[in-house]
Amino acid sequence: MPVVDAPALMFYDGLCGFCNASVQWLLRQDKRDKFRFAAQQSAFAQEVLRKYGIDQEKMLSDNSVYLVMDLGSSAERLLKRSDVTVQCLYSLGGIWKALGAGLRVVPRFIRDAGYRAIAKNRFRLAGRYASCPIPTAAQRAKFLGV
Repeated sequence: MPVVDAPALMFYDGLCGFCNASVQWLLRQDKRDKFRFAAQQSAFAQEVLRKYGIDQEKMLSDNSVYLVMDLGSSAERLLKRSDVTVQCLYSLGGIWKALGAGLRVVPRFIRDAGYRAIAKNRFRLAGRYASCPIPTAAQRAKFLGV
């Protein structure tokens, strides 16, 4: 398993236009170099997520993005659904941290209901790719399992 040189590793649906747009937004906002990314379709993602009991079928049924915090450390933990959104905003710092902190006080069942509504309609909102888009040369270092 490759060494992950950032505290947060996001596994996203590489075929989802909405997910890819979200990753691109995070890349632009990640001034502190906190995030690395891997498409859920990659063997690397499947290897890491398998230890959490998440296989390809579960990924499809969860309809979720996953965020592994502190991979390989004693503090390692897996986040999914709206917890990923909250943690990403919080980790970005600045005004985004304040927004993440505000969302964190909203009960998870309410946040997750909103998340599921967007996830259910994500292909209608932003389309679907036939294959995972290739990151630019400048972005490649932030993507694992490509």
